[in-house]
Amino acid sequence: MPCRFRIDTNRVEQSLRAVQQCFDQINDTLAMRREALQDDILNNMLAGYGYVNMLLERDINPLHPKQLHHFLELNNIVLCGTDPKSRTDYSGYIETTKTRFYTQEQFSIAHIRAWTERHKKDTPWKRAAGIYILQISRPQLFAEGNHRSGALLMSCILVRAGMPPFVLSVDNAKAYFDPSSLAKETHKNFFGLYYKLPKIKKKFSRFLERESNARLLVKC
Repeated sequence: MPCRFRIDTNRVEQSLRAVQQCFDQINDTLAMRREALQDDILNNMLAGYGYVNMLLERDINPLHPKQLHHFLELNNIVLCGTDPKSRTDYSGYIETTKTRFYTQEQFSIAHIRAWTERHKKDTPWKRAAGIYILQISRPQLFAEGNHRSGALLMSCILVRAGMPPFVLSVDNAKAYFDPSSLAKETHKNFFGLYYKLPKIKKKFSRFLERESNARLLVKC
């Protein structure tokens, strides 16, 4: 499938820097306070959106069985960046994360793949929301960086379907962070999987659709 759209990373940067400047005020409104958007986090996110654009341009689906390493790389980017020295410094963590990603017994990429196959006829909003909520609920897919890599994966899913990406903004921050915190504290036990998480996913998919911003898309 030829690339139809890519993400306007200039607009993404503008949005994230606005969030960074207003983060103290945003934090005061949240049900659970969040880590400040430091420069290294912001820069790694921008590198992540750049990587998503590469995937879009090359028609790479990071949830395809043969392309899963690209999803793993999104997590590496948001945590370690792209600098070779940083990758060397974090090499042990990267290898541990890789093992967890593929083999964690309670929840691994295999569980996300299975969910994706069952829900491939869902709307892009529902698929993006469902995978994100699964990734960040307990046990999480990665030891760290689930919200950030999850946001990037959602953007890839949405833009591949011709929809705008998800980008954090001053206006949508509370509506993003509060359900994310709720999902993070929810376990993938029977009650969580069949009652609590589906409700969070449903509301979150509506949020994604409601907050979509076509100005974040540019044609390939």
